[in-house]
Amino acid sequence: MTMGSWCTSFPLREWTEEEFVSFTTYFKSVREKDFGGNLDGIDWDWEGYCSEVCLKGNCKCDWDDKACGTKTPAELKAGVYFNHSDNSPGHPDTKSMCFILPTKETVQVMTGVTHHMKQAGFIVTLAPMSTAVYTSEEDTSEGQYMRNEFVKWRKHWIQGEQRDLLAMADSMLLQWYSGFDAALC
Repeated sequence: MTMGSWCTSFPLREWTEEEFVSFTTYFKSVREKDFGGNLDGIDWDWEGYCSEVCLKGNCKCDWDDKACGTKTPAELKAGVYFNHSDNSPGHPDTKSMCFILPTKETVQVMTGVTHHMKQAGFIVTLAPMSTAVYTSEEDTSEGQYMRNEFVKWRKHWIQGEQRDLLAMADSMLLQWYSGFDAALC
């Protein structure tokens, strides 16, 4: 079952152990009830996401490198807005929100869910955008906006032990985009 993708919402705070257990229990229920036991796990197919405010039609999720490209993950999480114009007569500017890229909190949720899903015997795969996993080098840029979030925040304390998201995943497919806002990718 695919988790995420563009233009979805995702937790912006860390989860508790109870929430990880609840997720795994819910997955087992959906697996049996709706899929006849045929799901073998989850795939974190997660690129960028938006706040629920934008997803409900109050703005548009988008990326503009001038408005978004030098913002830290925390700034993007707080909400960075810009106006986008298609320069067509009669078409007003569109209020847009920069996509939120992975944050420490969202990677903590992924790490905890992955750990609990693996404990329950399920497969977990990752399909991050290439900017979220591209080097093992530490980001020393001002504001640390060089992305590489899955590497930077891969380890979290789950059930009293430090867990490594990248070590637990069964496989990873890096998504390299071409033709889609090359400034982001």
